[in-house]
Amino acid sequence: MAFDNLEVWYLRKHDSAEVFGPVRFDRIKAWAMAAQVNSQDMVSTDREVWTKVPMIPDLAMDWLIEVTDRLLYGPTTEGALLEFVRVGEITRDTMVVNCRTGETMPLGGTSFFTEDAAHAPGGNVPTPPKAGIRANLQKRIRDLDLAVEEKTRQLALAQETITKLEAMVQDLQSRLADIRAGRK
Repeated sequence: MAFDNLEVWYLRKHDSAEVFGPVRFDRIKAWAMAAQVNSQDMVSTDREVWTKVPMIPDLAMDWLIEVTDRLLYGPTTEGALLEFVRVGEITRDTMVVNCRTGETMPLGGTSFFTEDAAHAPGGNVPTPPKAGIRANLQKRIRDLDLAVEEKTRQLALAQETITKLEAMVQDLQSRLADIRAGRK
């Protein structure tokens, strides 16, 4: 699917809700290739209906990075992978997954990786700021920590409620036993 490059687009950053645009689609694509768009960001042509960027095939966010055995980052673009090499967040030996084929390979084994491309200076694409893997993972960890704290608070409240309800049930059973004993 090719987008009309005259149509205006907006990019909304997930972490700050800041909106960039209006810009042409090729600018959104350039931002994605320069690691300035992450998988939780959203795009829109009308600022009413927003779509997560990995859902836009023309952005080619087709790659996952194996950060650890159990942790993946992405999806992201080929250009973003090269940018992450340039800034030292990953190496040619970092394992990546092609989302289209499911194939896992070292970054150095991909068709787009060359040492020259991986070490060439990054492009000067203005705003939004680059979001590295570490920064995104730290934000995700903070979000998960907050979610765990909230769930822990909810669990404590639920346990307190259960304890109160159990005491009420015991009291009612005792009263019922007293009433039955009084009738006999």
